[in-house]
Amino acid sequence: MNIARGAVLSLLLVATGCQNDIFSEKGSLRSQGDWRNTWQSHPEGCKRDPFDGSPVAQSRSIATLLWAHPGLRNSKLTNPRFSPDGPLRLELQPDGAGQPGDVVATLHTTQKGGILLNKAACSTLKLETQEQPADHIGGRPTLSGEVQLDCRANGNHITGTIKFQRCEY
Repeated sequence: MNIARGAVLSLLLVATGCQNDIFSEKGSLRSQGDWRNTWQSHPEGCKRDPFDGSPVAQSRSIATLLWAHPGLRNSKLTNPRFSPDGPLRLELQPDGAGQPGDVVATLHTTQKGGILLNKAACSTLKLETQEQPADHIGGRPTLSGEVQLDCRANGNHITGTIKFQRCEY
């Protein structure tokens, strides 16, 4: 592993709270479209802390699924900048305009930032969650759940069903 890849991988582990030992998932997120918009990937981490910069009590964030940079997953690429598109994070928030339990999502990929996934773009967008007790005394609860989506946005047809466990703060 070269130094740049090692540094980025270390940064990812720090950003996800080194939780890859306990986070688990089943399923993947897929995009179909032209060659730039075709990819499939399993999430590698999950974070309950908000990415919007707000304190936890003031953020609308429910959870964010995380992926490593696609260029780091392909050992044949010498420069991650030349990697194909792929997911980096999927931020999930409640949809204040909808019914209780409805969500909106923002997908960030290596090529496109801030793809809004909402009722207008999606035929299916569901998130079901359950909190579990903290793993250790004085810890914060973890989140398990399932996200389902079938959306068309920014030239992508994004689909997936991902079940996850132990998403931590």
